[in-house]
Amino acid sequence: MNQTLSEIAQGYTALQQPSLEIVQFLALLTLPIGLLYLSILAKIHRYHGLDHYLVMLSIAAFLACDRVSFVHCGAVRALFNFAIAVGVMKSLDILVRWKNLPRYTGSRSSPAAWLLALIFLVELRYESFTPNQIRVRRAAENFSEPTELALHIGVFAILQTLPQDLPTILAFEVLLAIYILWTTLQLLLRYKTSPALFGPLYQADSLTGFWSETWHNAFASPCESLAYKPARKILPRYGVPVVLARSIGVIGAFSLMAIFHMYALRPILPPASIIRIGQFFFLNGIATVFEAMIWGRKTHWLRVVLAWTFETCLATWTAKESRIPNGLTKLRWSHLCY
Repeated sequence: MNQTLSEIAQGYTALQQPSLEIVQFLALLTLPIGLLYLSILAKIHRYHGLDHYLVMLSIAAFLACDRVSFVHCGAVRALFNFAIAVGVMKSLDILVRWKNLPRYTGSRSSPAAWLLALIFLVELRYESFTPNQIRVRRAAENFSEPTELALHIGVFAILQTLPQDLPTILAFEVLLAIYILWTTLQLLLRYKTSPALFGPLYQADSLTGFWSETWHNAFASPCESLAYKPARKILPRYGVPVVLARSIGVIGAFSLMAIFHMYALRPILPPASIIRIGQFFFLNGIATVFEAMIWGRKTHWLRVVLAWTFETCLATWTAKESRIPNGLTKLRWSHLCY
């Protein structure tokens, strides 16, 4: 009884600092987010010049947030970095698409300008717009997202009973933890008609299929507008073959995600782990390009085996350098900020 009360007291004490810092950084982020919203609103009202000026200010404000020093909790700082990185990518994505923003097709009648700007701001996949990053409409999905979430939680629980000092076990736990966290948020915050964020992980039959059809595509839009399309359009002008330009664009998209994850996780992982995470994404980009060159659109059991073997080995190699807690039972409130 005394031990339980002690753990509760420790948990309360450990949460005080991160709770305060979360409130502070959310307040700080209202400025760049507000500027981005106003830039979209100005664009809708066709205030040419002002819209462009405001989106540039929002990017500068997001970058300025990185310089704050009041966040000392590693976990909170990682969330802060994640929010900054998402904000910068969203702003740059909008800036690049400025002359040809996606068209609202979410309903027969367009909402009021203030609401349309808000929808444009919060949708990462632009699912209420055309074009968008939706892979398959919800009506065409052949699985239940809540059922798949329960299944993946079950597998995660089983893995917790296995030896936690094995990097391969930790690698799969990280994979499942990301799936469970993002899918839970998706089910809580999505529209009724929103399609699934992930496909069933066990159905991945290739590296290409895993990254384009199975894994979440929340950041597909900035990857496309900031990395893939520029390489695809610009490089052929200088004599680079289109096929090679596409491959460079794919590797560029993976490199963008490498930078994103390295920046977001920098406060909670040692430098060696950060470098290895960057290598994980970069090597996945190269492997995906080579797989597509060799197999094209063909499906084959050997392709499935090679894809899962490569991804398991690479994830295991990455997990070896990560300071990941050895199982949920080893987690302590005092470890939240370190």
